[in-house]
Amino acid sequence: MAGPDEFSCTVTNWEYIYGLTRDVANAVREAEFEPDVIVALARGGWFAGRCLCDFLALSDLTSLKVEHYVGTAVASGEAEIKYPMPDGSVAGKDVLVVDDIIDTGESLRRAEAYVRDRDPAAVRTATLQQAGESAVTPDFVGEYLAEWTWVVYPWNFIEDMCDLVESATSDADAEWFTPDDVGRLLAERHGIDRIEREVAQPGRLDEVLTEMERRDLIERDGERLRPAGTSADEA
Repeated sequence: MAGPDEFSCTVTNWEYIYGLTRDVANAVREAEFEPDVIVALARGGWFAGRCLCDFLALSDLTSLKVEHYVGTAVASGEAEIKYPMPDGSVAGKDVLVVDDIIDTGESLRRAEAYVRDRDPAAVRTATLQQAGESAVTPDFVGEYLAEWTWVVYPWNFIEDMCDLVESATSDADAEWFTPDDVGRLLAERHGIDRIEREVAQPGRLDEVLTEMERRDLIERDGERLRPAGTSADEA
């Protein structure tokens, strides 16, 4: 059984996610739904929202900030609207609310209710991926994932990988690590093996480690690294 800091992750790339966005657009067309405006949930829904505008020949795109996850696989509790939409953004319009992924469905549920309270003509929902069971059933889904996994998207690759590496090295029974050690920990704790990582985001682990050093998350000594602020006595 996985420990509290061990959970499955899947690393994706731009081409694959772009294909899912096309699949959603095709499903919208087949349903003969013609939205006037897309509401993209910040931050994850921005890429999908902009691409759907391209596929569906739309120029009206707005954003709604809904905060549920505040870190990699760390939920904040009930989803909250952080930055409301301008008045009149969706009034009298057919609206497509878009997010990147749903698992509990809490963010999409909260966003849909918020939009419906602003007098739209019609509201449909869409997500690129659905992971596991959800309390919400979107109208359009690009892909169903049979089991829950934390998806590392191209637009938050550095952010998520910094969190994953920091957690893995902080909890491991060692003081210093090599990049190969980091790769092994990512495979053991999150199922991100080297082949998957290199196919989806080739050659980027060192970029992540360099960025972690810049953010003072790790210390480096040549090819060795350790979490910032640790010492031999603390390890």
